[in-house]
Amino acid sequence: MVTWYEFALWVHLFAAVVWVGGGIALQLYALRILRADDPVRLAGFAKDTEWIGTRVFMPSSILVLAFGFVLVAEGDWGYPFWVVFGLAVLGLSAVTGMGFFGPESGRIGKLVEAHGVEHPEVQARIKRILKLSRIELALLVAVVFDMVIQPFD
Repeated sequence: MVTWYEFALWVHLFAAVVWVGGGIALQLYALRILRADDPVRLAGFAKDTEWIGTRVFMPSSILVLAFGFVLVAEGDWGYPFWVVFGLAVLGLSAVTGMGFFGPESGRIGKLVEAHGVEHPEVQARIKRILKLSRIELALLVAVVFDMVIQPFD
């Protein structure tokens, strides 16, 4: 029989795998597209990535957070450094997504409509989003390390 704690752990880990693993896959795909130097392909990738972000990564991140709180409560862990670090990065990711990635994707969409996908500003903004998303992904990978190793515990 699966306990509530085991189920919560499974949901938490599965959502983290989807979120972080999906992010790694997208970054590898982005590097291939950037090397191809194809503005049309890059713009299409950016549009698809925005779709995945809102429909896959955002729900996954919410599940990671919600079931993380369940695990802390059920495991009676309190809030050691490794939990606080994870929460801080998750919060930073949420603020960055809502405050920059989402709005910037919208601005890029409007620029594409006005000037086309090959416009230099469109391409520069897409490349900037990709660079910043790599930094965010590196932080998320650090959280995975932090959650497994639990340093300073």
